[in-house]
Amino acid sequence: MFPYNADNRNLVETALGNKKADLVIRHGELVDVYTGRVLPKYSVAVCGSWITYVGPDADYAIGENTRVIEAEGRIIAPGFVDGHTHIANFFDIADFLKYAIPGGTTTYMTEVESYCFGLGVQGLNIFLDQIKDRPVKLYCTVPAMVSTSPASGHFAIQPDEIRELLQKEEVLGMGESYWQNAILTPDNRILELMQETVKAGKSVQGHAAGAADKRLGAYACAGAVSCHESVSPEDILNRLQMGFWTFLRHGYIREDVGSLKTLIGQIDLRRCILCTDGIDAESLVKRGYFNDVIQYAISLGVPPLEAIRMSSLNCAELYHMDHLIGGIAPGRYADILILPSLDEIKPEIVISNGSVIFENDKVTAELRRIPYNKKIFTTVNVPLMRQEDFTVPAASCSIPGKVRTIDIQSNGLVAKEGLADAPVADGKLLADPVNDLLKLVFIDRATGRAEKFIGFVRGIGMKSGAVATTQAWDASAIIAAGASDEDITLAVNTVIHHQGGAVITAGGAIAADIPFPVAGYVSDAPVEEIHAGMMDFQRKMEELGSQLRSAHLTLVTLTSAAIPFIRITEKGYFRFRENDYVRI
Repeated sequence: MFPYNADNRNLVETALGNKKADLVIRHGELVDVYTGRVLPKYSVAVCGSWITYVGPDADYAIGENTRVIEAEGRIIAPGFVDGHTHIANFFDIADFLKYAIPGGTTTYMTEVESYCFGLGVQGLNIFLDQIKDRPVKLYCTVPAMVSTSPASGHFAIQPDEIRELLQKEEVLGMGESYWQNAILTPDNRILELMQETVKAGKSVQGHAAGAADKRLGAYACAGAVSCHESVSPEDILNRLQMGFWTFLRHGYIREDVGSLKTLIGQIDLRRCILCTDGIDAESLVKRGYFNDVIQYAISLGVPPLEAIRMSSLNCAELYHMDHLIGGIAPGRYADILILPSLDEIKPEIVISNGSVIFENDKVTAELRRIPYNKKIFTTVNVPLMRQEDFTVPAASCSIPGKVRTIDIQSNGLVAKEGLADAPVADGKLLADPVNDLLKLVFIDRATGRAEKFIGFVRGIGMKSGAVATTQAWDASAIIAAGASDEDITLAVNTVIHHQGGAVITAGGAIAADIPFPVAGYVSDAPVEEIHAGMMDFQRKMEELGSQLRSAHLTLVTLTSAAIPFIRITEKGYFRFRENDYVRI
């Protein structure tokens, strides 16, 4: 799967002492993830990108040009591996790594659905260009691209396309595929993608939220080997005993590591893996990346060595990469951390591919921006809209005077179907912000047809103004909500003008404006600017009346094929239980 392209003769000679090492770490407490022990007074020798010796005495490998790091009793741990994340959102890769590297993650396995909902397979190939020649290892999975939006199927990856993509070294397999679309639909596309992945000797990552018993078993039969959707101890046990690798996430979307607490000391954690499941600008700037997840697991009572193993070797084994990464042993990549203690997961030195990339509180690796293919900046295929495009005839109501609604629940993610009275003027339905009723708009941006549906939503809480974004989950779309057609039109046209973004308008003026021109999901601004913009976005939403914890997250998930019970598409509302499309 991964070519062993090192000069193994050179490594052999260094291991035997016939050549000197490039780097030696002396006299540390080594975290041995293979045996579950901490080995005192151990040393490590490195030649190029590879470890050549691990043991009590590496002095034989030291020459005049060898860099020597004196661990002096500090912890020598393997570089962390985040096996399920979404770094292809929000930031440029170089800017993201500036904040992520200090946390000690040296390998990232990311979903890349955003680039693909922007430009299909071509988008994925553009992302692959962005992750090459980085100081850390960046890999991706091929997105299943399950969507409730028929128009977004325009970019859906087909079996012949995944077959070609799976030949690439940077592609580790197939990304999360919602279990319902794999086993409960007559469409075999997802099953065929899974088959092609297994045939290629790579793994299928799962998304089994809500699945149990025979349905969870059927999903395993389809080819899924992991799940990151355990939200309770029961979920964790169900997945483990079905043979799934079980991710426990702690990121900006959900924080589910706490579900493990009552199981600590009761079960074997060798098939449990810690992950972020993605990160936003606020979390990245304030908390850093991934080491806080490991620290939190330790605070719950997970033994530190076990928490480190759940963030390194376990994940490497899932992806069949443990011969290369995940532990400190000869013949593995020299991805190594120096930690102050087992209880303090705050790296003082980060080594990736044999090079020191962080020390003295500074990232020392070169983090250059790689120019994007220009096509990734032209993914919003929608003409500028007119105010009258957002009018809704009162005659379109299935029940006179009432409209079907999406009602956002208290957690800001789940939504249920509702029914509301809507004001009527001149034969047209209006929003009623006083009673928390806003218009909700979906516009297809994939096909060039710009097909749209206008429904209604409760739970956003805006008393005036409008909001629009292209960062819709699981859909190539512009999603907008608002109290007036004038503000909706301005918000939508602003994101069209930027070729992607998140915009708030109020009183006919722009109140917040964050361009995301890369595939409609990613900004080319520095992380600090994105963070400031998103904080301002949330403040403006609150000033307009919203009480949502994260108004942006709620908005972008209104299109998701993964969150029950009702979502919006260009064909109308999609209802999960009924498996149908309905209008207002």
